[in-house]
Amino acid sequence: MNEVPTSDADKAAYRAAQNKRNLYIGGGLLLFVVLVFVISMVRMSEGLRHDREHRVHPLSNVPAAAGAAHS
Repeated sequence: MNEVPTSDADKAAYRAAQNKRNLYIGGGLLLFVVLVFVISMVRMSEGLRHDREHRVHPLSNVPAAAGAAHS
């Protein structure tokens, strides 16, 4: 199955392969985090845009006559 490296050359090759593998895993994780961040920012900006377009003025549903009667 997996043999343990015994000579110094084998150990160095094993370490080099392990470091390379670790860099690829780290790069993949970094890419995933950046992707999640970008998707989150896009979705939040769409939500803000939607809220801004559908904003209702607080007094827009009060009839004009009712507002004038209290003055």
